[in-house]
Amino acid sequence: MDEGRIPPIDLRQLHYFIAIAEQGSISSAAAVLGLAQPSLSEHVSRLEKKLDTQLIIRGARGVHLTEAGVALSRHARDILHNVELAVEDVRHLGGEARGPVSIAFPPSMGLLLSVPLAETIQAEFPQVRLHIAEALSGYIMEWILNERIELGCVYEVPDTSHVTAQPVLSEDLFLVTAPDNWDGVILPNGKAEKPITLAEVQALPLVLPSRPHGAREVIERFAKSNGVRLDVVTEIDSLPQIIAMADRASAYTILPHAAVINEVANGSLALVEIIKPTIRRTAYLIRKRSRSVSRASITVEHMLTTIIAEMIERHHLEARLPAQS
Repeated sequence: MDEGRIPPIDLRQLHYFIAIAEQGSISSAAAVLGLAQPSLSEHVSRLEKKLDTQLIIRGARGVHLTEAGVALSRHARDILHNVELAVEDVRHLGGEARGPVSIAFPPSMGLLLSVPLAETIQAEFPQVRLHIAEALSGYIMEWILNERIELGCVYEVPDTSHVTAQPVLSEDLFLVTAPDNWDGVILPNGKAEKPITLAEVQALPLVLPSRPHGAREVIERFAKSNGVRLDVVTEIDSLPQIIAMADRASAYTILPHAAVINEVANGSLALVEIIKPTIRRTAYLIRKRSRSVSRASITVEHMLTTIIAEMIERHHLEARLPAQS
C-alpha cells in the first residue's frame, strides 16, 4: 500500500468484519450474514490485502483478532454508526419526527425528567409515541442490548463496544436528612451552611439501596478508596421509601439533588455537601451501536439534553453539564 494513500474500503467489508469479530468464527459469522464461508473468507483476505496487515488469526476454535484487527473493529463500529446517523438525518431532513420511541431512566433521573420529557414531546412532536420506563442501570443496559428500548440513561458504562455513550449530566451526591435532624444551619436554598467530610459520614446511620444499585456502587467505591466504612443500617431498593425514611429522620441517606429536588424546595429535606472527597458521578445517554437510529429517537435525545440544561439553569439543580465538570 502506498504511504499516505487511503485504500478503497466499502461499508459491506466493514460490516462483514464486525460480524466475524462478534461471532468469533468465520463459519458462525457466515451463517449470521447468510453468506458462504469461502466467500466471507475471501472478503477478509481482500480487506487484509487492502490494509496490508493481518487482521485475524485462524485457529481450531475460531478466530482471534490481531492488534490491528481490534483497532479496525473499534473504528468500524463508529464508522457504520455515523453513516446510519447521516443517512437518517438526510432521509428525514425537513420531515416530521414520528413513530414509537422507548427510553429508560434510573429512578433518581426518572423523578426529575420523565414528566417534563413526556409533556414536551406530546406538545411539540405529537406524532412521536413515547414510552418511558424506570429501572436500575444494569437492567437498562441489558434492555438496550436486547433492543427492548432504544435509549437509556445510566451511570456506569463499563464497555462501549456495543453501545454509544454520550455524557449528559454530572452530579454530586449529598448527605440528605430532615432539617430538624441536622445540628448546623440550613440556608434558604435548602443546603447546610457547612459541609461534612466522608469520614464524618461513617458515624451516621444510613439507609441506602443494595449493592446492585448503581448509586450504592459509586458510594461504596468512594468510601473504600478513602478508607471509610459506612454504617448502613437499612437497605431499601425503593427510592420513595428511602426518601421517606430520611424525611422521618429515621436515618440519613446519600442522594443527588435530582432525587429530592421537590422535597428540598418545600423544606422537608435538606442537602449537606460531602467533601474530602466530593462524590461525583456522570450520567450517560446510551443506545445500541448496531441498531438503526430513527428520526424520532434523535428528536427525543435532543429534547432530553435541552431539558437537562434548562433544569440546571432555571431550577437551580445541583448538577452541571459535562462540559462544565
